[in-house]
Amino acid sequence: MKEADHFHAEGMSSAAFRHGPFEMLGDETFVLVFSGDARTKDLNVRLLADILEQGSRAEVCGEDASSLAFRLPDAGAGIRPILEILPVQMITLALAAQAKREPGRFELATKVTITE
Repeated sequence: MKEADHFHAEGMSSAAFRHGPFEMLGDETFVLVFSGDARTKDLNVRLLADILEQGSRAEVCGEDASSLAFRLPDAGAGIRPILEILPVQMITLALAAQAKREPGRFELATKVTITE
């Protein structure tokens, strides 16, 4: 998202989010929480509730998502990472359109770095 849209975004575990970025929550923050597999789903859903309690905007991405845009089919753990990237790519396209940018078009750098 950073390169494609010029919007700051970071992927991290729920535990890593709680140890720092949680302090950045506010009404202009949106957090997409992936429900993940059965072992970590409860922890991720609890993170979603805590984010919403702080007044930030957040949605869950997974089989139980309330928003159709983030609802995924239950296709098993092997294919989950592939399915989870699809809503993120759709967000990237929407943000690019909103900012009147061509998604993925580099404006200041090249796709191949030739200098250190």
